[in-house]
Amino acid sequence: MWSIIIGAVGVFATWAALACLEKEPRHYWLLGLAGLFPAWLIAFLGLLQPVTQGAADVPLPPRALFSSGAALLGVIVTDYLLRQLQKSGLALRPVTYWIIGLVALLPAWCIAWVSFR
Repeated sequence: MWSIIIGAVGVFATWAALACLEKEPRHYWLLGLAGLFPAWLIAFLGLLQPVTQGAADVPLPPRALFSSGAALLGVIVTDYLLRQLQKSGLALRPVTYWIIGLVALLPAWCIAWVSFR
């Protein structure tokens, strides 16, 4: 539940911060990432098993690996997309770059949240 609340607060806070940034697409993308990162992190940490004496020999649960892999893949793919858009010279609205940043972590957050429930 906290993950959803923090996710909503992060999205609205970063949306409000769009007007304060320079006209650099990468900053808007990073702001989108920052909007969902805390929510994903809370959901991801909820997937981890509690620390016990025998837990040192146990690898991460598959759902935690899948969520972290989706997060990493989302960041890499959207960074590549952002670089290709910059090379093409196509100028999009700042909100579009912010949405691309949000989309980077959205699948990983959904995987962690659904797996946690």
